[in-house]
Amino acid sequence: MQIRLAEQKDMHAFFSYLSRQLAENGVDGAAVFQPMSRTESYLSDAMKSRFTHGIATEMGEQGWRKLLLAFIDGNIVGHIDIRAHAEEHTAHRALLGMGVDAAARGKGLGNALIESIFNWTAAHTDIEYIDLWVLSNNQVACRLYERSGFTKCGEIADMFRIDGNPQAYSMMSKAVMPVKALASANT
Repeated sequence: MQIRLAEQKDMHAFFSYLSRQLAENGVDGAAVFQPMSRTESYLSDAMKSRFTHGIATEMGEQGWRKLLLAFIDGNIVGHIDIRAHAEEHTAHRALLGMGVDAAARGKGLGNALIESIFNWTAAHTDIEYIDLWVLSNNQVACRLYERSGFTKCGEIADMFRIDGNPQAYSMMSKAVMPVKALASANT
């Protein structure tokens, strides 16, 4: 397996992977993992644009995004990204998003992606915290984040009504260890 920073040349394959993943949102009894209805669970042009523009934008500029992709045998099987919060005065924090292909789940890829983005962030940025929002019913994801050191900061009950069902939204956060602390922890 290889995990590396995405490049523009990866975007076509990434969008194929992401389309397949979004189509699984809440299907066949699986948890809803994106706050979108079944009829909206597809890769929109706006979403494509946010990713394409984001990875081409320098950190600190509006719309930046850093995206890591996981490959097995040349195929994308997972992704993780960080991006700026929309609010002012939050440059020391980033928002996390991630996904793992259904065929690659349960094999430690989620942990590897989280470790990779934290290592990359510590080595290449001044970001001090990575935050995320997760649908509270997505217990598999919640447990992954908790095992990875994220702390639940709060929950908004009935935040969304997706396909007529109330969905709570949990906010979680984790501090990024500086590279010096990572180096001393590894010795």
